[in-house]
Amino acid sequence: MKFFFSFLALLAFSDVIAQQDNSNNGEAVVLAQRIAKKMKDTLSLTGQQRQQIYQVNMSLHDQKQTIRQQNPPQDSLQVRIQRVEQTRDSLYMPILGNEKYQLYLQKKRNLVSNN
Repeated sequence: MKFFFSFLALLAFSDVIAQQDNSNNGEAVVLAQRIAKKMKDTLSLTGQQRQQIYQVNMSLHDQKQTIRQQNPPQDSLQVRIQRVEQTRDSLYMPILGNEKYQLYLQKKRNLVSNN
């Protein structure tokens, strides 16, 4: 009987953890979609470019999540996440091309913000 209750408790706990992971991933999906839509509308991107921007943003999110799961010291965590974030522009450049990339740089603050 104890085993059964222990099993139920473990099952419930793992379900809570999975829901938290899905919630974090869901927020990342929404943010990546929002950024891709803003960039598509502002920079007149094609559907393929929009999808590539979305994929870049999800990849950046995944990299940051991996860093967070490694549990580095807080100062190191911030530095490592900032390094990942600093790769964003170089990943966008081949997708956007020179002309749209320059426009992106001018409007960057509004395009990648969480507003």
